[in-house]
Amino acid sequence: MEPKQPQNQAERHLLDKPLDRKRLLVDFDPADYGLAPLALELLLPGRPTPADLYLPFYDRHQRRVIMEHACQQGEEFRSLWRDRLLTANQRLVYVKLDQVPRLQDYFGRFAPALVEDEDRPVKERARVIQELALFNLNVFFASDDPSPQAVRTLVGQVQQSVNRLTADPQVLTRLSGLLRTDYSLYTHSVNVAMLLMALARYLGYNDATTHAFGVGGMLHDVGRSRLPRGLIGKTGPLDEAERAQVRQHPILGHQMLAQLGAVPHDAMMIVLHHHENADGSGYPHGLKADRTPTPARLCRLVDAFDAMTSQRPYQDARSAYEAAATMLQESTSAFGKDLVPTFIRFLGSPFVAESE
Repeated sequence: MEPKQPQNQAERHLLDKPLDRKRLLVDFDPADYGLAPLALELLLPGRPTPADLYLPFYDRHQRRVIMEHACQQGEEFRSLWRDRLLTANQRLVYVKLDQVPRLQDYFGRFAPALVEDEDRPVKERARVIQELALFNLNVFFASDDPSPQAVRTLVGQVQQSVNRLTADPQVLTRLSGLLRTDYSLYTHSVNVAMLLMALARYLGYNDATTHAFGVGGMLHDVGRSRLPRGLIGKTGPLDEAERAQVRQHPILGHQMLAQLGAVPHDAMMIVLHHHENADGSGYPHGLKADRTPTPARLCRLVDAFDAMTSQRPYQDARSAYEAAATMLQESTSAFGKDLVPTFIRFLGSPFVAESE
């Protein structure tokens, strides 16, 4: 399905008039249109737009989503347009996958200023890092490119995001106000990386280990990119064959990254073993707690916590308290009695909890 192309001056400047918020409330997969979502935080008002921008509208007569062209590549992205989008509660615009190289060039020129500007609040800088990582993951999973070069590019982008997260000690604090609760494979991966890095700091690990935890957390589900697309976002229950396929993703991810030889060992262990259970009931190798690498066990905790506290189509988000209570109940079988109390103390620490 191709996005609708601009036909006249009025259509090219869709954002010059107020947006119909109701028509923008649509649920769709941008990859079906050859598009990737781009957060407004990554566009600088007053600068030329790095790619054509599109918005999704629901056409009541045709009963389908139509991607309307909102801005031409090279046009100045105006503050008014940003305000109109935010007023309509639209934090995302969409770009064609074949224009992603233009975006990457744009990020290379302007993202450092957004991330390193000490006059900007820490949370704003952290949000830019977060949204850059989300964009890169979205592009990778949407492109259907299984080549080692595509994986190598993603790993480089992930390492850059992790470097930015570790550059300022304040970024990985008070995370409860920053973590995204709108669950997707991409938001979950970034949440896990940020929580896992903060947990590493809480436990006193050095910078190199903290960095490896971040890389592993952001890539822990990369093997899902080799699963049928319908399985990645499926909201209903999986049948036995589908569950067997999903259980292959740790091995697939490990195989993808092993070809590169540039991923830290702790990160590789996270990717391969983050679904092992303390009692040996997990996968892919059924390892018990005493045989599972500690980085993977810590990721198991963070992975489960973020999944439980995120909103899904088939499951309401639980509170942090409810998630912690569940983890205590399952400490023997899934997580290990030795780690759960420490993790719960971490959740109440300044790394996660907001100050009163």
